[in-house]
Amino acid sequence: MDNAFKYFDKTKNNIPRKNIRKFLDMKIKPGICIDLGCGAGNDTIFLIKNGWKAIAIDKENTENIIRNNLDKEEQNYLKFEIQDFKNIILKPCNLLVGNLSLSFCDRKYFNGLWNKIVNSISKDGYFVGNFFGINDTWANRANMIFFTKEYVLNLFSDFKIIDFKEIEKDGKTALGKTKHWHIFNVMAKKI
Repeated sequence: MDNAFKYFDKTKNNIPRKNIRKFLDMKIKPGICIDLGCGAGNDTIFLIKNGWKAIAIDKENTENIIRNNLDKEEQNYLKFEIQDFKNIILKPCNLLVGNLSLSFCDRKYFNGLWNKIVNSISKDGYFVGNFFGINDTWANRANMIFFTKEYVLNLFSDFKIIDFKEIEKDGKTALGKTKHWHIFNVMAKKI
């Protein structure tokens, strides 16, 4: 938990992720979004400031970090929930964001989580997020799940993939540790 809050402190002033900025450039009519594993809420905040009503979900209580970056009116568009992936309940949404969070699901619960994600996204709704690949430095961690390209693509059988990128690079974590990143970024529309 201490590392989680060190991470939230380091990332709370980050700009929203590139895939969220790209999604908003598509000028989709705002609706209800779920930010799954929202952390410090950078994507949640950006979506709210662009007209979306957000359900921010994390296993840690980061609600105040998020609310501190919203004005009084914008706070009306935020609902924060503490949930874990094992027992998660997802409401219907037009957009589900899963940035740097889904691989933190224990592999034995992932299929159930993914079914809930697919079922929560409305027809013509969107998924924007990413998955850690099998070449990632963390791939030997217990209680996480890592993916092949084929597996990720198969997850989206009920979707039209709008953007798909595989990234492998060396870099640092938010806490400054050196790491090899292997990530699949996906933007897809449910059909």
